[in-house]
Amino acid sequence: MSHSEFTAEVLEELRNWGGPAEMSAFESVMWRAEIEPRLRSTTTSVFFLDQEPDWERLYNGHQWLVRAVPRFRQHVVEPAFGVGMPTWVIDRNFNLDYHLRHVRLPAPGSERQLLDFAQTLAMQQFDKSRPPWEATLIGGLEGGRAAYVLKMHHAASDGMGIIQLLTRTLSRSRKPSLRPVPKADARERGVRSGSQLARERLLDLPKATAGKMSTLLGSIGRLAQQPDSARKFIDYTDSAKRMLGIKPVAGSPLLKRRSLSWRFDAIEIPLDDFKAAARVCEGSVNDVFLAGLIGGFRRYHEIMGLPIAQMPIGFPISLRTADDTPGGNKFAGSQYAAPVSELDPIARVRHVQAFVRDTRNEPALDIMVRLMPLVVRMPMSAVTKLTLDFTGAQDAQISNIPGINHPVYMAGAEVTHFWPFAPVPGCGMMITMMSHNGRCCIGINSDRAAVIEPELMTSCLREGLQEMLALAKPAGADIKVAPKRSRAAKTGKAST
Repeated sequence: MSHSEFTAEVLEELRNWGGPAEMSAFESVMWRAEIEPRLRSTTTSVFFLDQEPDWERLYNGHQWLVRAVPRFRQHVVEPAFGVGMPTWVIDRNFNLDYHLRHVRLPAPGSERQLLDFAQTLAMQQFDKSRPPWEATLIGGLEGGRAAYVLKMHHAASDGMGIIQLLTRTLSRSRKPSLRPVPKADARERGVRSGSQLARERLLDLPKATAGKMSTLLGSIGRLAQQPDSARKFIDYTDSAKRMLGIKPVAGSPLLKRRSLSWRFDAIEIPLDDFKAAARVCEGSVNDVFLAGLIGGFRRYHEIMGLPIAQMPIGFPISLRTADDTPGGNKFAGSQYAAPVSELDPIARVRHVQAFVRDTRNEPALDIMVRLMPLVVRMPMSAVTKLTLDFTGAQDAQISNIPGINHPVYMAGAEVTHFWPFAPVPGCGMMITMMSHNGRCCIGINSDRAAVIEPELMTSCLREGLQEMLALAKPAGADIKVAPKRSRAAKTGKAST
């Protein structure tokens, strides 16, 4: 981004990135639920760079970033007396040298070595007395390349929010650009302590309670006078019953075990190939993506000798609107009985389409978000048990995030690939796709106890995706699909 593109509006967006100082109830649950280690919410972004960037330039860029985006200098303060939500406040002891590191891989510096190193970084818990993010520049990759690993707590932002940030901060040129130095903001001075915040909330509690009661009574009165509103209320209630009453199908016996160890793998697919298949299927890229993964799960189970008909999959549905502040978390979860035994790829696409359409049309799609103010007041031990009962019943979670559609650079190095690795919150595996400048980068984060043959799983998922892409290939085109192997067989390294 050039100097001229850093308008006052963009700088204000960056200053407000991450949303209000006080966490939402949903974010508070993510933050506090980590008393159960299996619910750690660490997002890890792995950027492949075509060359090693200049360290001084990269460091100076981060100095600018933490001034432009205050959330990167804020740590989380829990309210005293348990009143209110955790709050982001400026860390007066902030030290950039703690958050930004520089290391080198030993020879030969393979992509597998990089993913192994990145997964180790991802599994390490944040120091919650500091702002919950870390960035590591990794040199020594084969071919003179490098990588940059950005690790953030999910309570700061979901994937869409991270893309909003990167779109505004990564450069469009290798050349250095002059960026305006962000001015000190009066909002950062005189930050209240946790005890002060709690005291203010205690004093405001009677007024706030009275206000909520008045609002509730007024809403009931309006519903009584407006039949349309009453109908919407009844529809929402009926929808909430459906959403909360969904029971997951039985999980795969192959993917039922859980641990604290993660494994990163990656698959790359050209975006144009996905779009071509989507046109043939009369669906979206996301429809093709999900249908391909389902086909891959079938292959894995067949090769392992335990075929299944269905498996429980969760995936998020964005609730963001154009008026939402960049960053933060704006999504709802859904639970899908994936038709793993369905052989017809088009039939799988139609099944996915019907589920997504019906789910998006549910008035109470956001019911769990609305219930979070009540959930967050429960004993956290009960909350973690409820959460694990829900996410632990899912064999996989799948997410698709639109990325950046043009070349971007980091301190003079081009970002060639952007691999997203979302956390595994008690489920068997998390698969996330991020489009980046014509590439679809698919990051696979597996619980090592659930996926005991990760290379085979990655190969099967790739074959499932290739099956979908083949729909758009001319007759007789060469589509490389590996043959079935015995249970003991293992495939080669995952392609990145």
